[in-house]
Amino acid sequence: MSASNLTTASLNAPYFFLDPVLYNFFRVLNLCVLAFIIGMFGIVANFINICVFRNLGYQDGVNITLTALAVSDIGALLSQEFYNILATPMIQEYDLLLTKNQLMATMHYVIGYFVRVSSVITSFASLERCLCVVLPLKVKAIITTRVVVVCIVFIFLVLSLYMLPPYYSLYLDVKFLPGYNKTIWYFFYQPYSERVLKISYNITDLVLPYGTFLVLLLCSSIMYIKIKMMSKWRRSISSAGSHVTSKSSVKEIKSGVMLITVSLLCICFLAPEAALFTAAGFVREMKQDGLYKDVTNLVISFTTLLQTINCNVTIVIYYKMSSKYRDEFHRMIQKYKPSSKFFCVKEHQ
Repeated sequence: MSASNLTTASLNAPYFFLDPVLYNFFRVLNLCVLAFIIGMFGIVANFINICVFRNLGYQDGVNITLTALAVSDIGALLSQEFYNILATPMIQEYDLLLTKNQLMATMHYVIGYFVRVSSVITSFASLERCLCVVLPLKVKAIITTRVVVVCIVFIFLVLSLYMLPPYYSLYLDVKFLPGYNKTIWYFFYQPYSERVLKISYNITDLVLPYGTFLVLLLCSSIMYIKIKMMSKWRRSISSAGSHVTSKSSVKEIKSGVMLITVSLLCICFLAPEAALFTAAGFVREMKQDGLYKDVTNLVISFTTLLQTINCNVTIVIYYKMSSKYRDEFHRMIQKYKPSSKFFCVKEHQ
């Protein structure tokens, strides 16, 4: 089927394998209930992360990287919340200026951009900490705070090209719907769109995610081996003078363990969607105009839920595994206690 017919086919393709009632139930449950509630919590949690890292200061490049990760996660969650609202059954296909499915497809690319930025930033943080553990003396002079800021800005700008091929392959025009006696705006595919999207797919849905997972796995493995060696070395040290040296390495060990956890969870939560898109690239029936369209969309609702959870778990990991984060978090909470006590006194009076 030609690319110009993809949008129309995706709207009109009937359900072939799944009961429509079950299909709609799980879509609404995953997107409109679970993902929406978890997403609201995640927006607040990542805002707290930004405040905590700002208070801790940006002398350490990791704090800059994790702040950028929180910003990217907020972008993904805000886009996802809009996507979840569009998924509600109350909004019909032709209630808006664009069709509901086309708006959701457009937002899906925005979400995909922020998710890819978050995964690349996570791999950058993992690589940075891996170098700090392996080469603690040399890397401090190379990876300065300025270098980290430049790398983060570079990641955001370069990955914005992810959205260029899909939008470049479309043009906006009006379409009259005889059955509804209504004219709406409608995205049509350009003649060259199939060729452009195929190239884009190979880069953004194959090379980028699997390359990111490879970096995360390699850095996590190296850090794990190095941390095990450092821990064994610390246990073998008994002299007081050597204890000072080993104490200075505790920070690198804890930070390394924390980023290993973040990296592995990132892979676990994002790998299912990467596998789905890989399968859709090879199995024609799993595309949006294919025979298994309903199965693909249902699986996407589950992978979307996993993505939303991935944007939420960082605050728990930081709190559990970083004493600096935990102390600063408690200091922030303490600021609100005097005012709460004041209100309690007023109530008793």
